[in-house]
Amino acid sequence: MRGHIYCSTRCAREAGHDAWRGWLRAKLARPVPSAAAVMLVLLIAGAPTLAALRAVAELDRLSAPTSFSARPRPASARIETVTSGPEGSRIEGRASAGTAVFLFAGGQLVSAAFSDQGRFRFENVRASGPYRVGALFLSSESPLAPPPASPAAPSPAPAAELAPPHVSGPPPAPRDTEAAVPDFSRGPADRRDIVVSFDAGSSDRGAREILNTLRERGIRTTIFLTGQFIRQYPDLARRVALDGHEVGNHTDTHPHLTTFAQDGRQATRPGIDRAFLTGELERTARLYREATGREMAHLWRAPYGEQNGQLRRWALEAGYWHVGWTGGRAGLDGLDWVSDPESPRYRSAQGVVSRLIAHAENGGVILLHLGSDRSDPVAPRIPELLDGLTGRGFRLARASEMLDLVGMTPERLADLRRGAAR
Repeated sequence: MRGHIYCSTRCAREAGHDAWRGWLRAKLARPVPSAAAVMLVLLIAGAPTLAALRAVAELDRLSAPTSFSARPRPASARIETVTSGPEGSRIEGRASAGTAVFLFAGGQLVSAAFSDQGRFRFENVRASGPYRVGALFLSSESPLAPPPASPAAPSPAPAAELAPPHVSGPPPAPRDTEAAVPDFSRGPADRRDIVVSFDAGSSDRGAREILNTLRERGIRTTIFLTGQFIRQYPDLARRVALDGHEVGNHTDTHPHLTTFAQDGRQATRPGIDRAFLTGELERTARLYREATGREMAHLWRAPYGEQNGQLRRWALEAGYWHVGWTGGRAGLDGLDWVSDPESPRYRSAQGVVSRLIAHAENGGVILLHLGSDRSDPVAPRIPELLDGLTGRGFRLARASEMLDLVGMTPERLADLRRGAAR
């Protein structure tokens, strides 16, 4: 085999093991210095003690007081109203002062905003509910914030640049104005009452069918008429009055009163002033008086739900309380004005009615329309809605009845008007 030596795999492995064993025996046979032996014994004996000391130190670190344990209360946020509009939903509520509020829809983070004087608002939210909010302390009012700096060393400005650019709202109205001119959107929560209100703008399609249903059941509710509707359908305006419904003012031409449609803010639109709004309300009231011989109730509803404290104050000075509709987790806007089946807000007539029945709540104010150009009108489903609400134990009320229960009485309105005139 030309001098080559062939060995099996086992033979080679055993030969290698023998060489390794021999090297190890040689190393172990060397004498160990006494000092190294003592150190080795001490390390082995002291290892458990060192481990115990390390564990105690770690527990002390974890148990040490921190800024989190010093927090007297957690940040909180709660949704109060959800208002649907053509550009998306407006979500408002209360939150701990000095917090960032995070909005979630379907388990996904949608937006964030800072609370302002204990309030928060999200505008133009296109994501579908249900909505949830969470809060985190951030501002100098937070228990986590450092103490205020001395006058010589002003504290740094808060990180306002973290707020999404669209999260904003109209400048807060003065507290006395907001308190004096409230926005009514729900009645007492301890009473099984609900208002099924209707707006009448420009269409009469379905109006007679709805009025027939209300008359057959002996129901007198609250209906808001525009001047345009009265001019076009004076017979229907007279029918509403003769049937004993409470008639509120929905302005003459149904204009946009705020910039909400453009920028998502409820800021009064340029060109809208006291004289403009007063003129809209006075013309409608005059048209109704001429058509029916009766006076409108001292109630108004802003077109598209666009209103703010300033507009409410002007309307109050003209003799009107503002009546909106109930928001909350799902909202009681029937969205029956959405006529495009491709719109994400569109619901079938059955869907509109079923949702309102399911989400009705004590003191709620439902928004529907007396006329609609939908291909699937809601008018034929109104009997189902009324029966469903009464079947759940609700009493169908008028808006003025609930206003009286919350102190928004004609007497208080007159007092506030006199105070505003001074």
